Amino acid sequence: MKAGQIDTEVARLEALRQYQILDTEPEEAYDNLAQLAAFICGTSISLVNFIDENRQWFKAKVGLDVSEMPRCVGLSYLCQERRNVVVVPDTLADETLANNAVVTGYPYIRFYAGVPLITPKGDMLGTLCVIDQAPKELNQKQVEALVALSRLVIDQLELRRHVTEVSQVTQKLVAYEQAAHAESESARIRIANLLESITDAFFALDKKWRFTYINGQAELLLQKTQNELLGQSIWEVFPELIDTTFHREYHRAMLEQVSVEFEEFYQPLNCWFQVHAYPAKDGLSVYFQDITERRRTAEALQDSEERWQLALNGNNDGIWDWNLKTNEVFFSTRWKEMLGYKDHEVSNGWDEWTKLIHADERDWVLQAFQDHFAKKIPFYVCEYRIQCQDGSYKWILDRGQALWDASGDIVRMVGSYTDITDRKQADEELKRQNLRSQLFSEITLKIRESLQIDEILQTTVTEVQKLLQADRVLIFQLEPDGSGTVVQEAVLPGWPVILGRNIFDPCFKEEYIERYRQGRVSAMENVETAHIQPCHREFLQQFAIKANLVVPIMVREGIWGLLLAHQCAAPRRWNNFETELLKQLANQIGIALSQAQLLEKETQQSQELARSNAELEQFAYVASHDLQEPLRMVTSYLQLLERRYKNQLDTNADQFINYAVDGARRMQTLINDLLNYSRVSTRGQPFIRVNCSIVLEQAIANLQIAIADSKAIITHDESLPEVMVDATQLIQVFQNLIGNAIKFCRHQQPQIHIGVAKPNANPDGESLNVIPSVDEWLFWVRDNGIGLESQYTERIFIIFQRLHGRDKYPGTGIGLAICKKIIERHGGRIWVESKLGEGSTFYFTIPERAGKQSWAL
Repeated sequence: MKAGQIDTEVARLEALRQYQILDTEPEEAYDNLAQLAAFICGTSISLVNFIDENRQWFKAKVGLDVSEMPRCVGLSYLCQERRNVVVVPDTLADETLANNAVVTGYPYIRFYAGVPLITPKGDMLGTLCVIDQAPKELNQKQVEALVALSRLVIDQLELRRHVTEVSQVTQKLVAYEQAAHAESESARIRIANLLESITDAFFALDKKWRFTYINGQAELLLQKTQNELLGQSIWEVFPELIDTTFHREYHRAMLEQVSVEFEEFYQPLNCWFQVHAYPAKDGLSVYFQDITERRRTAEALQDSEERWQLALNGNNDGIWDWNLKTNEVFFSTRWKEMLGYKDHEVSNGWDEWTKLIHADERDWVLQAFQDHFAKKIPFYVCEYRIQCQDGSYKWILDRGQALWDASGDIVRMVGSYTDITDRKQADEELKRQNLRSQLFSEITLKIRESLQIDEILQTTVTEVQKLLQADRVLIFQLEPDGSGTVVQEAVLPGWPVILGRNIFDPCFKEEYIERYRQGRVSAMENVETAHIQPCHREFLQQFAIKANLVVPIMVREGIWGLLLAHQCAAPRRWNNFETELLKQLANQIGIALSQAQLLEKETQQSQELARSNAELEQFAYVASHDLQEPLRMVTSYLQLLERRYKNQLDTNADQFINYAVDGARRMQTLINDLLNYSRVSTRGQPFIRVNCSIVLEQAIANLQIAIADSKAIITHDESLPEVMVDATQLIQVFQNLIGNAIKFCRHQQPQIHIGVAKPNANPDGESLNVIPSVDEWLFWVRDNGIGLESQYTERIFIIFQRLHGRDKYPGTGIGLAICKKIIERHGGRIWVESKLGEGSTFYFTIPERAGKQSWAL
């Protein structure tokens, strides 16, 4: 296979998969078309065949026992090669076909006729073929009928794709509605309008089977109003549906989270429904059509001519048939009705037809015909506007195929019209929604990323000007006196630039500013004829404004300014989409301004707090350092008095000297602790990778005397990690926590365990309330001491806060405050879990830094 053929085959397979038709359940529509093909052509076998990468899969079949065959056998390759109708009256008469596996073996094909199934985009998906085990001939009318049936197969595929697209649009709109709470009501109305505009009936159910939405077409088909259905369970309103196909398929869609489609007769209304149901995260979306007429029409077909005519009449498309010999065109009744014409109002001449095509599209439509006649494209397919009887234009999808005679001359071309106006309008609405979403996303992203107000405002005016095609878009910041400044502007060349100008309009201040403070919007279509004060009209005209749209920008409860769109070239009618767009953008700008003000205030407070903390730390350091020398002098002289005059004075004097010496010692300890506390931030060492096992050994060595006196048992996990820390400070943390565990253990032997948890893993043998995140190490020190009540778990980390008197447990109340400050300097957290009388567990975290950490064994 050549490179070009490989690319074409890849594109063809991708197009086939987009229709999601392979391996689906049998559908009556396709079965009817297969039966109709066999009936028209008088054959024992007919197939609706889709060609996959390695197989031929039969969506519908008549007279054949198998559901698929290998791609390498059979005759469908003829249609794929020729991309045209293939008729083989007798396979044994053709040497190239006589030895084919399906000729020499099952199903023993002697006659074959196939039509390629080609999409509007020109992708060949498979064939509609009729087969017999005896030689046959087809007349021209049978061939034409087979071609028409192949188009109906393609129409069924397009219908499947269109329904899926509408469902996806619906899900996107619903998701967008939930995300944008501020515009929920307007978005709900737009979604409702879209659902009301589609030709299918539609309703939505929540997970409790209650109606949450029903469009007008569904009201008509179900003969129930919204008031009767909304909030009600479908099984209570329609109990006759229980244990029917409706009940089973809806439950299957919800339970398996798969889309379902089926046709079923509904006895109470005596009609057939075609149903497509799609599960969503919040329930079920159901599209359905009344296909009673189609079913009855199919059942009423009697012979090939009647079936052909009814197929044309039952199709919602208009049919045209162009005789190139006479240059006359036959238009079906539906074709004329679609455009609002009566039979006598449309000429059968080709030239008259082309005049109805919109002038902007006429040339390339005619060129598409020429390309098809030259066989540059296999099918003629165009979307364009055509003039209706009332002078308006409709969008149509025009498809056709020419027929050539034996000499290669074009003799006839048959095609169909499909009204796609609703689809085009829905596409335009979706584009507008996407543009607005993109604009919202860009502005909200800028708000989240930087809160650079100038950049946000500039993006707003620039993008709104492009989206609305306005001559000028600006943002006007109001002052308390009613004046203001144009802070951002996007204006087309040729119109006055007013960026940076300070503007004051007394008429505006007196008559209009109060309305904007109340959140009102002003949409002025024509400044010349608008009901405004003459002074305000003159003010607007000096800037060449012919029409304007004004939306207030509110920050919290007050007005900050205005978002304005100007049309200078001519008056303009502002639609709801444009008004809503500016209102929602003004809300976003208000949010950005409010957040920027809060951020500025928070930044100032943070800077003030940092300055205050730095001053406090400096004060603590200076105070403690400067107190050292006089305190040493006081302590020395007190100790000298104690040694020289002990037992020489009365008992009270000895006691007083003891009090003074003890107080001096405690003050020395307090000053040293306070100095250590102030030095955590100011005298800390750079972080280096250290082995926690070595750190813990040093801390235990520093406490050797206390450990020996208390006979404490200290254990730790077998392996401790290497972390990036200030080694001296981490030693102090372990030393303070272990020292406290020994000190607050009453009269029993202290039992202390130091543990650590790996990131993203549960610690073995430990039951912890907190599991470390992937970017931190969790350490803990567990003891069997006196414990504490839960209301004190935060207080103990505050400097100078003690739970016991010094006569009972010595200390200054700074140790845990130092631990907290050290851990916070490292970017971690520290906390305690404890019960009174049952011991305590102190936890702290150390962030993981510089990649993967290793473990010390």
